[in-house]
Amino acid sequence: MTGPRGRSSVGRSGRSFNRPPRLALVVVAALTTIGCRMLAPAPGPVVTEHHAVERGAATRARVDIDMSPGDLEVQSGAKTLFEGDFDFNVPDLKPVIAYAVDGGTGTLKVSQGSASGSHENEWRLSLDETTPVDLSVTLGAGDATLVLGRINLQSLTIRLGAGDLDVDLRGTPAKSYSVKVQSGAGDTTIRLPAGVGISASTSGLIGDSNVSGLEQRGERWVNPRAEGSPVTIDLTVQHAIGDLKIQAE
Repeated sequence: MTGPRGRSSVGRSGRSFNRPPRLALVVVAALTTIGCRMLAPAPGPVVTEHHAVERGAATRARVDIDMSPGDLEVQSGAKTLFEGDFDFNVPDLKPVIAYAVDGGTGTLKVSQGSASGSHENEWRLSLDETTPVDLSVTLGAGDATLVLGRINLQSLTIRLGAGDLDVDLRGTPAKSYSVKVQSGAGDTTIRLPAGVGISASTSGLIGDSNVSGLEQRGERWVNPRAEGSPVTIDLTVQHAIGDLKIQAE
C-alpha cells in the first residue's frame, strides 16, 4: 500500500496511539475479507451499469454509500442528485439503489451484497454541487478516492476497513461541517482548504503522522491563517495501521 510521501510538514509524529476496540474489529474483519477474495479466480465477465437519481421535491439529502470490497471513486459534477457507473462480475455485487423523500429530505442508499473469492468490483460515483448533503461512505476493503470539495457538505463520515484512502476537501464551503474518518489498515491522505478554520484531532496505532499547513495546539491541529473564519471544518481521524498525511492548502 502506497500513498503520497511529501515531508514538508509542520509536525510529524511516529508515536503509537491507543486504538479503540471497535476499530480493531474493523481491521480484523477487513483483512479476513481480503483473504477470502484471493481464494478463487474471477467467475465471469464484467457487467457495467449506469444509474442516476433525480432529487425530486427534496431540498436536502442524506446519502449513504455502502460498498463491499472493491475500488471506489466519489466526486462532484452530477447533473442529477446522484450518478454512478458500476462494474462487477458477480451477480451478488449488483448495486441496490433506494431513494425516498420525506419532509423535504431525500434519503439515498447505495449498497450491494457480498461475494467470496476473487472478483471485480468498481464504483465511480458523483453527486451534484448544490444540494446540501450529509454523506456517509463505508468501504469494506479496497482503495477509495473521494474528491468532495465542491459538494455542499453538511457532514461527512468515512469508514474504510483496509486499503488506501485519499480525501480531497479543498474548496470554498459556505457553512461549517464535521468530518469523521475511521480507517483500518492502509495509508490515509486528507487535503483541506486553507481558507477556512480547521480543528483536527488524530489517533492511530502503527505508522507516521505528517501534518502540513496546520499548527498543533494541545491535542488538536488548527489553521492559524483562518482563525477568524466563520466557517470551520471539524475533523476527527482514527487510523489503525498505516501512514496518515493531512494537508491544508
